[in-house]
Amino acid sequence: MRLYDNARTVANEHELLAEFQRSSLAAYQQCTHIADIQYGPHPRSTLDLFPLEQAKKTVIFIHGGYWQWCDKSDFGFIVPYVLAKGAQCVLLEYDLAPQSKISDIVSQVNQALDFIREQDWRTDEMVLVGHSAGAHLAALSLGHPLISEMVLLSGIYDLRPIQSTHLNYALNLSSEDILKYSPIHHSDRVTIPCSIFCGELELEELKWQSQNYFDIKKEQDQDFVSFKLIPKINHYSILEHYFKSILV
Repeated sequence: MRLYDNARTVANEHELLAEFQRSSLAAYQQCTHIADIQYGPHPRSTLDLFPLEQAKKTVIFIHGGYWQWCDKSDFGFIVPYVLAKGAQCVLLEYDLAPQSKISDIVSQVNQALDFIREQDWRTDEMVLVGHSAGAHLAALSLGHPLISEMVLLSGIYDLRPIQSTHLNYALNLSSEDILKYSPIHHSDRVTIPCSIFCGELELEELKWQSQNYFDIKKEQDQDFVSFKLIPKINHYSILEHYFKSILV
């Protein structure tokens, strides 16, 4: 099943990802940062901090890759956009499947947020942004006391369909995993702004995931949850579009 194969939505996925890495390398070279701050015992339990003096807001970004691919350094290209808005940026890393189970990955993200909460560089406003599988991990952190705003880009909120795809070879999701780690099954109250975005040119399954999650959360907390399907935007272009044009 290729229902969750994002490469089908663009003609040049390899070139897009290569450009992500080229732009990210340039951002690391140009922007002041502290790399690989260890927040936990695992070798990949690290984060990169791009500080900004007198910043009132911090954007924490969790990358995607279906819980089994990519590295935080592949997404450094978002940093100049964040800094230009007067915010500092954190790129969060976590371990990948199959070396770690979904339960371990979720725990790592929570551990990272606990760690950041204790740092003297944290700001009053802490915005958690997740993309794709990163949006799934962010959504599971809803209610964490560190976070003052959440942004979910092209996320996955129901793991059940994933169990029937090629992605499950590495993830090996159990029925218990699906119930426990699917955000749609969590009834946590939304008490902070939570913005859900998806691109019009994305996979139908991903658009369904966002719409379905929004519908469920809106029934619980109408005042804080919003959803927008962005015209002419795909799974890859949504990152630049959000950080350049929507983030305030």
